[in-house]
Amino acid sequence: MCGIVGLVDRGGLNQAAARRDMKLAFERLRPRGPDGEGRYFDKRCALGHRRLAIVDLSKAGAQPMTRGPLVITYNGFIYNFQDLREKLRATGVRFKSESDTEVLLAGWQKWGQKLLPRLIGMFAFAIWNKDTGELILARDRFGQKPLHYKWNGGRLSFSSDLFALQKLEGTNGEIDPASLRLYFALRYLPEPRSILRGVGKLAPGHLLRFTGKKIEIKRWYDLARSRPEPYYSEEDAADDLRERVDEAVRDRLVADVPVGAFLSGGVDSAIVVSAMSRASAKVRTFTVGFEDAPSYYEERPEAHHVADVFGTKHTEISVSAAKSHKAVNAVFDALDEPFGDSSAIPTYLIARETRKHVTVALSGDGADEIFGGYRKYLGELQAARYQLLPRWFRRGAIEPLARLLPESKDKPVLEQMRRFRRFVEHGGKDAVGRQAGWARSLSEKELDGLLLDHHPAPSIEDIVEGLRAEADGDDPINAMLAADIGLVLPGDMLVKVDRASMANGLEVRSPFLDQRVVECAAAMPGAFKLAGGIGKRVLRLAYSDELPAKIYRRPKKGFEVPIAEWLCGPLSSLVKRSIDPVRLQKQGLFNPDLPARWLALLEAGKQDTSWKLWSLIAFQAWWDRQTEGS
Repeated sequence: MCGIVGLVDRGGLNQAAARRDMKLAFERLRPRGPDGEGRYFDKRCALGHRRLAIVDLSKAGAQPMTRGPLVITYNGFIYNFQDLREKLRATGVRFKSESDTEVLLAGWQKWGQKLLPRLIGMFAFAIWNKDTGELILARDRFGQKPLHYKWNGGRLSFSSDLFALQKLEGTNGEIDPASLRLYFALRYLPEPRSILRGVGKLAPGHLLRFTGKKIEIKRWYDLARSRPEPYYSEEDAADDLRERVDEAVRDRLVADVPVGAFLSGGVDSAIVVSAMSRASAKVRTFTVGFEDAPSYYEERPEAHHVADVFGTKHTEISVSAAKSHKAVNAVFDALDEPFGDSSAIPTYLIARETRKHVTVALSGDGADEIFGGYRKYLGELQAARYQLLPRWFRRGAIEPLARLLPESKDKPVLEQMRRFRRFVEHGGKDAVGRQAGWARSLSEKELDGLLLDHHPAPSIEDIVEGLRAEADGDDPINAMLAADIGLVLPGDMLVKVDRASMANGLEVRSPFLDQRVVECAAAMPGAFKLAGGIGKRVLRLAYSDELPAKIYRRPKKGFEVPIAEWLCGPLSSLVKRSIDPVRLQKQGLFNPDLPARWLALLEAGKQDTSWKLWSLIAFQAWWDRQTEGS
């Protein structure tokens, strides 16, 4: 796990400028790789690497690494590198280190692009061929590791971090108005778009080839074409799933540094810890809790129960509200693009505290998007029943009533009303419209009211429809999951985890994102995943004999902070500074009337607009960092 940066210029590098700019990029990448740095330069290419040492902690594992004409800089971890190394040795390949990096480089030298399907891991890497002048960029199947790039004719630059990329280019970028609109529609920016004009993100499961004259981007991994034969028995599916999850967990315990696990009160992390406890005699677990927060946000008692069942060495991290508020700026420092998901705050805090004890942590990330853990999937099942009601009754009575209901996440009754409002708002649409609606943060009308530039943006409905089609079947739940695997998972969930963990030099590994697990899930009908009013049924069934009954039956609970309460209290000055009319007018991007209305509704307790306000706050925090020194 590291930070990478590099550029190739067909016309030749200005060596002095490249070395100066790479030094600045390294300063930005330092938290991602606190254990050292390396550089490679030739007439046309510059590659840089900041290292977080996980295996082969010696200098032999340092990067950029050269093998014959090939040079690599790489971020991630290949969990099956030992098996691949033995296969390569059997063909006569010799190794100088015990690192996965050398296996990756030797594998590319031996098999070229055919190496990619053999890899089990998370990665974003660049390989430069000194002889042919060709640069290869590749990204893992589901987008666990980031990779930004900028192409300008004969020059291509790339990095793990957008700010580092700008340092390498020696200039601040220009906001893309279409991306700005898409950000406020979703609260994040999906691949391949970035907030800056001319900068892209290599999409998950894709490869970029740069020859000095052009770039060629193609897909190397397709989930729909990689899944096994369909399952017809729920028991067979559960048995296969457990075997694959256990194997994925065992693979992720390989490290030359201490390994632990995040442990919430939910089923996903409990399953990971269960598998770890059977594979390792010593398991360390970590849970974060928030002092003086409503019970909705507290998971320590349930996590403690799981830790007791599996006999882990458990650490409870208690974070006061004051410390949480102070961490907000550190969270924004970690983000290289506007990112409006406030759960980045608790993710950052648990990563920061966990790093004090271990260097690698396993997590339950990805299970909700793969097995149907979110309430919206159950809402999809209810939508058909809702649409049986007469349209005049829905439009004339239920929907107007729902809009009048108060809402808040801080009280169970008000949270139920919030969910009901959200369901009713989109429940009468078709399948694509429902999923796009539930993904939205702001409607098109609100976007027009907020943004001064009404530049057209990609349609969320079109994005969702295209991704749903990749499910390659008529199962509505699997179509919905396929869209979330392509949109929400890499754009929101994995961005949050990567930025929060790497800002603290912590490697997070996600067994549920092992392709063997994901492909197994993709081969199951949606009915195996949702049944009896609770999500992730087949996953729960696979571990029913291992999980405590209390955890097995526990419904989905988000990992969040009481952001609405904070915005009306200790963070009120941050809100007011972010929506200050003078500031907004000076920026020339926003109409100040709508944010002022959001704050008034929130303070009056009429509507929970905290997530809308937080998107603007997050943008302003990014803007301040983007414009520093410009």
